[in-house]
Amino acid sequence: MKATKKIILPILLLLASLGVSSCDKDNNVDPPKTIVDVAVADVQFSTLTAALTKAELVTALQGNGPFTVFAPNNAAFGKAGITSLDGLSKEALTPILTSHVLSGKVLAADVKSGTGNTLNTANNIYFSVNPSGVFINGNIKVISTNIDATNGVIHIIDNVIVPPSKSLVQIATTTADFSELTSLVLAADPAVAKALTDASTTGLTVFAPTNAAFNELYKTIPKATLLDPANKKLLTDVLLYHVVGGRVFSTDLPNVSGEVATVNTANIRFDLTNGAKVVGKTSGNSNITAANVLATNGVIHVIDKVLLP
Repeated sequence: MKATKKIILPILLLLASLGVSSCDKDNNVDPPKTIVDVAVADVQFSTLTAALTKAELVTALQGNGPFTVFAPNNAAFGKAGITSLDGLSKEALTPILTSHVLSGKVLAADVKSGTGNTLNTANNIYFSVNPSGVFINGNIKVISTNIDATNGVIHIIDNVIVPPSKSLVQIATTTADFSELTSLVLAADPAVAKALTDASTTGLTVFAPTNAAFNELYKTIPKATLLDPANKKLLTDVLLYHVVGGRVFSTDLPNVSGEVATVNTANIRFDLTNGAKVVGKTSGNSNITAANVLATNGVIHVIDKVLLP
């Protein structure tokens, strides 16, 4: 009997110690974290949390939500050229930061190509989902997903979402390399300028030839010929052949198959072999030399050859 007690007693003591240890572990469980708590606890979000504090948005993101935050890390701020917040006021930061937040909890698997309505009611964002991943506004990639919080979810992005401030026409008229394009638009049927100005909520995509592209065209079709009032329809048709309805980002192109109708109604197509190209019906390949220039009412891609229907 004494031998049995000698065996049982150590077992009971061991079980008791395990119970105490288990209770200690339960007591040390980390408390639930909001989106703000997650960001504050992660050094890669130090610039983001400083920006949220300066914009007085911390309390809002501590609310019930749920929210989906596309969070730029410190490297993303550097990539966007934001190396200091000193020159940015609360009023400047607020529209930028609220453009990174959606209402509701959207997990990575639920993100689809299309429009995202942000907390910045003056600025939507645009998703492209292709075999290379998820992109925002064509240039910003989602690099890490589904960081859970009590009031939503965080996805990390590699650049900062900056709302556009200029329309398609304003970008064209203030860009030196689009001076030829601008002069021809003004000479064409007023419908061209009106279409670019009155782009609907779905926006427009403009493939904008540079001055060099037009100068090359003038070797075969002189500018004077295009400006001749008798050829206004030709000029109008050529310009509208560079415009597609809706916002088509470079990151949408891998999902495009077949031909795409332009505002001219004639079709173009895309060739992604060895770089993105737009293919005109009679003009052949035109390289996209700069992509995803975001406007308030659409997007511009710069091309090196004028498209001809």
